Amino acid sequence: MNLNVPQDWTPVVLSGKKPMAKQNGTGPKYNIEERKSDEAKSAASKMYALEHSEDVTVQTIPLSISQEISKARVAKNLTQKDLAQRLNVQPAVITSYENGKAIPDHQMLQKIARELGTKFSKLPKKKD
Repeated sequence: MNLNVPQDWTPVVLSGKKPMAKQNGTGPKYNIEERKSDEAKSAASKMYALEHSEDVTVQTIPLSISQEISKARVAKNLTQKDLAQRLNVQPAVITSYENGKAIPDHQMLQKIARELGTKFSKLPKKKD
């Protein structure tokens, strides 16, 4: 190791904006500051649209179906954990269906009905 190598300890100061793209069309269209402001405007417009949209309802499972799931599970002497293991899902999925807080998944409701040997009175319509 050679310790006699001279080192340059002068500070380097970076200042100023990046130059705009070349006039011949190569390089970025905007500089970094303009790109960030465009992204902020886009995000603001999306938030405005979300806040002012009136059709914001979260679809949940009907209370009648959640009660039917619970009754059929109890009639088969199964716990939520047992039913979840048979369906290969997390127990929280079964809990959310029985509490009426889940967004309906048509295939999962059919699997539950098949496993419990029952038919539900009003299944939500299948989404494409």
